[in-house]
Amino acid sequence: MAFYLKYRPQNLDEITGQDQVKQILSSAYQNNKLSHAYLLVGPRGTGKTSTARILAKMVNCESQESRVKSQETSDYPCNKCATCLSITDGSNLDLIEIDAASNRGIEDIRSLREKIKLAPSGAKKKVYIIDEVHMLTTEAFNALLKTLEEPPEHALFILATTDASKIPATILSRVQRLDFKMAATKELLQVLEKITKAEKIDIEEAALKLLAGKAEGSFRDGVKLLDQLNSNNGKITAKSLQETLKTTQFDDLLDLLKNFGNHDTKNALLTLSKQTDQGVDTRDLVLSLMDILRNLVFIKNGLGEQLVKSNFTEDKYEDLVKIAESFSTADLVADLGYLQKAIEKLKFASIPSLPLELAIVEICDNLKIDDGKLKIDVEDSKSKIENEINPPVSIIKEPPSTIQHLSSNSDSPDILKIKEKWTFVLETIRPFNFSLEALLRSTNISSCSDSEVIMEVPYSFHQRILEAPKNRDLLESIFSDVLGRQVKVATILGNRPAKPEDISNIELAADDEIIRVAAEIFNSDTVN
Repeated sequence: MAFYLKYRPQNLDEITGQDQVKQILSSAYQNNKLSHAYLLVGPRGTGKTSTARILAKMVNCESQESRVKSQETSDYPCNKCATCLSITDGSNLDLIEIDAASNRGIEDIRSLREKIKLAPSGAKKKVYIIDEVHMLTTEAFNALLKTLEEPPEHALFILATTDASKIPATILSRVQRLDFKMAATKELLQVLEKITKAEKIDIEEAALKLLAGKAEGSFRDGVKLLDQLNSNNGKITAKSLQETLKTTQFDDLLDLLKNFGNHDTKNALLTLSKQTDQGVDTRDLVLSLMDILRNLVFIKNGLGEQLVKSNFTEDKYEDLVKIAESFSTADLVADLGYLQKAIEKLKFASIPSLPLELAIVEICDNLKIDDGKLKIDVEDSKSKIENEINPPVSIIKEPPSTIQHLSSNSDSPDILKIKEKWTFVLETIRPFNFSLEALLRSTNISSCSDSEVIMEVPYSFHQRILEAPKNRDLLESIFSDVLGRQVKVATILGNRPAKPEDISNIELAADDEIIRVAAEIFNSDTVN
């Protein structure tokens, strides 16, 4: 039997690392106050399904002793009665497990609603475990909602998900949420050491620690990796483990981000090539990069502890905090814009990796500001530009993340008023939309009339976000409060920060066939 099945926790005491969840369930059980529906939220492999099955045993355990109000959680479930044993081996007819990824339609939920009316065949309660519940369609969620509103007395719902953001608010309001966190390295070591002793596996201590790190906070992944290594004869060493497991995708993503921060185009493209050679899907890679960059935005804005840390192991979170130092918030927003553009081009690209490759080149070649000066020889560049093209290319500095960038039109009373209240504007927006607050730090107030505030942004990516109805309504409400009258918000596309290609590519012929074709394929601006 596979290790992750053989050593699956069978009572609350055996669940490692989820102390808060265990305390809530234990207290509710002892006081006979269990909810009719639970939502278990957390990363994969953290014990959600195991906890759901333990809860199914607790409500159906036949042992009268399991009802004794004891502080020892090991008293229940008994794991000896017929009901507990049948749930353990998967033969209990009153435990129904549904994979929402493959049973996500309204008909599947309607069938569940019809069957739930029937009384349990032998247990005290029918228990429905719906895994990956966020995969249900909108219609299926609506059908499930009715059942959660008026559940029969004999039914218990346990929903599990890795993405609570996709669960409708109407569902969230009718379930009790339990959050599972990533396993700490020491907690993973505790579980792995227990299995190695029970199975008499010969493994170096250094290899065991390395294995715990490779599991990336997932108990299930760590145990499965140990099972995989155990199939090889001989002692498991740290060296053999490194050769077998290589690097994780997270490590490769960190390498890419380090290349971005160092503007190392060559090594960034090599890292991408390594990923694609290993069969990594380009779209998945772009989405993974965007997710990490999004987390870096939160970290840069002081929200790492609240919004990021629980999704990563402690060492990986520390890696993200360290790498965030290589970026400004404006860098991260611009990089997300490049990747967003890449993902929009993917479905039209004849070479699947080309949009991402071009995005990487743009990201790594994007110039940065150092103490108000461009990291290039400005005088030489100006001279070269004036000699090569007409009209000359103007080098535009990237707007700094302070209120001084609001506008050069300091004579406007309304703009002065907005400038004075800019900190208030940012702090008001932050609780509603952290990303929007970060984006506003690289936005100019171009002009302000009696009825309209016009904002200048450097990228079309910014423009799309600001003009989203929800964001525009929020900005209009805040600016109206600041100015004391109703105003609308509009955006215009301004100058982008200077890029190396504005200077180094000047010598290229304007009618270069390769550049012209590439521009047509990706619908980019005309390349001069």
